[in-house]
Formats: sequence, structure tokens, C-alpha cells
Amino acid sequence: MNRITTVHVVAVLAVVVGAFWLHSCTAPPPYRDLFTVGEISAAPRLRVGITKYLKVDAATVSVEGPCTIEGVWMEKLPLSEVHHRSYGIKMGSYKFKDVDSVYIVPEQDGTLRVGPRIYHGNLLILRDEKTMTLVNEVDLESYLKGVAGKEMSTRANPEALKAQIIAARTYAMYEVRGRTLRRVAGLPFDLFDDERSQVYGGMERETKGISKLVDETRGMFMIWEDRLIKAFYSSTCGGHTEPAWLILGEGSKIPPLGGTPCIYCKGSKYYEWSASFERSEAEKILFPDRPDARISKIEITKTLPGGHALNVGVTLKNSSVVHSFHANNGFRRKLSPRRIRSTLWTKIESGEKEIRIHGRGFGHGAGMCQVGAYRMADIGKSGVEILEHYYPGVEVRKLY
Repeated sequence: MNRITTVHVVAVLAVVVGAFWLHSCTAPPPYRDLFTVGEISAAPRLRVGITKYLKVDAATVSVEGPCTIEGVWMEKLPLSEVHHRSYGIKMGSYKFKDVDSVYIVPEQDGTLRVGPRIYHGNLLILRDEKTMTLVNEVDLESYLKGVAGKEMSTRANPEALKAQIIAARTYAMYEVRGRTLRRVAGLPFDLFDDERSQVYGGMERETKGISKLVDETRGMFMIWEDRLIKAFYSSTCGGHTEPAWLILGEGSKIPPLGGTPCIYCKGSKYYEWSASFERSEAEKILFPDRPDARISKIEITKTLPGGHALNVGVTLKNSSVVHSFHANNGFRRKLSPRRIRSTLWTKIESGEKEIRIHGRGFGHGAGMCQVGAYRMADIGKSGVEILEHYYPGVEVRKLY
């Protein structure tokens, strides 16, 4: 009796312990909403990929003033050529062997220069088998001082610049917390320094006025139901912004990103435009695997509430098949986002040798219209009022 009971007890305990162990090993971690604002209490450090130095074999770097390189203090780092080598990384006369990275940290009064540009923060040189990638590590508020003057004119009305800075801060924090580029693209940084994220020039366009406005708006973000929003913006909306989740295929389906009428950008130099392409050029770009492709017709097959094209259909000669392209992510970006300035098209002309598109606006058309923000500020609207117009229902809140 006692022996049988003991065996049963041991067996039951084994099952319970085993089940607990299995659960602890296989159960997913508790869900954590990275975009709720409760955990945000300070400006994070973020990593920005320097586009000119992504996947390169050489670069030039210097630090005017004291710095540490891989923990070794130096009075300064003279202008040095950095090269990828089979053994590691060569920087001037220094050889870093059997390393995948070199970390340069200027002291408070040190000035970091990468190529022609000066940067706040630190430099991370990452090495793979064949190339190097240079990444600027910088705190969010210093980063914004390098964004505001690149995304807007430094001479813009201060209230327009405040709106831009708060939108840029919100966008950057969203990307850093979501780790979008790291998770989805496998990149070793949080943001590009160009239009793929936000245009960032280091200290190139940083002025006393910009620095003052960044300091005045420090820690201010756009919030929807206690969560950060992905604060898209573009140059000129052409009369109406669009739902971000449709025109870009990104962003949450929430009112602040749902689009709104805009009367403020009318008359700007980007409000109306036309772009032309050689038909053969468009055929090669849109159908790279079809050397015999000859375009017969291009038409908008689906339109968004504000008038922007969502889908474009392209029909080839001697075929009834309509090849569908997402207007922004597929058609516009493939042909030329600089020449086809938006997807708010008013007319498409398909000639024997040339394709001409007429349209309005500049940029993807989601979120804040920057030219509209200029005009709103000039008629007396505050930075917060501008944001509340372009992101309906949003709350601007100071988090640190």
C-alpha cells in the first residue's frame, strides 16, 4: 500500500513537473505593446545608417578632439582612411584584426567627421565578409537637430518647424521601438538617413534657431489612445491626404492616419506637374523579364478617397491581360518618384513613343502636408494646431 502510493505520488509529480517545464520552454513571452507611451521616459539612443557608406570598402573618418576607439583613449583621430581588409578593419596606421566592428566615441568636446559631414554622437563601423557599413549612434534630440533643417527650410515659420520636429520625433521613436528595419530587413540600424526614413544630415543644417525649437518641444509626441502613431508626412498633398495604410501599405488603421482635406498647399510650385517617359524606358522598367513587352494602355483601376491612385493597370499589345501595380509602391517607385511626383494623377497620355502623366502634389500624400504646414503657420496656426489638422484626433503630449 505504502509502496504503491509512493510510486503514484512520484509519477504524478513527474507529470506535473514535466508539464511545467514544457510550458515554460514553449509558451510565448507575455505580449508587450512596444508603442504604448507608459514606458517612454527619456530620449533613446538610436542608430542611423549613413547611406553613402552602406556596403562600402573604404571611407574617411576623423575626430577633432579627444575620443576613445575600442576603449583606447586618443587625444584626437587625424583624418584617416578606413578600409575593409581580410583580417579585419584598417584605420590609418591602425589595424584591428579579427573584429567585426570598431566603435569610435568622441568625448564631449570632440567633433566626429565622416566624409564631408560632421555628426553628433558616436560612430560604429560594421564589417562583413566583403564590405563595411557606417552607422551614426546618436540620441533622439540631437538627431532631430539634423532632421528639421533637411526636411523643411531653416527659414520656415517657427510654428511649422515645431510641427515638423514633433512629427519627426514621433516617427523616429515609433521606428526605434518597433525595430522595423532590424526585424523586417535585418539591418543593423534603426533609420536610414534619406527619404526611406527621414532626411538627416548630421550637423549640416543645424542652426541656433533649429536647436532652440528642438529644445522647446523636447519630449513632445503625437499620441492616439496612449500609443505612438507612425507619423508620416510628405511635401505637397495636392488637396487631400490619404489613408496611410492604403497608399503606403503601412501604419495602423486609425483616424489620425486616415486622411484629411487640405486647402493650404494650392498654388505651390509642386501643386501641378507633368512627367514624360519614353515608352521603351517604361517597358524595360516595368517588365524587366519581358524584352518583347509593348505597352498598349495605362489606366487607374482604383482610386483613394482623396483622389490619389491606389492601383494602376497596364495592358500590353496583343494581350487582354491587365497587369496590376500598386500606384505608389510599384508603379511610381519603379519608374521614378522624382519625376512622377505623386500618385494624384489628373491625366495619363499614352502615345506611340511617349507616356505622359499629369498630376498634383509631391510625395506619397500620407500624414502632414509640409507646404500646407508652412501656409497654416503663416496665417497664425500653432504647431500643435497644424498637427491636429493633419492627424485628426491626435493628442500632442510631453513624455519626458
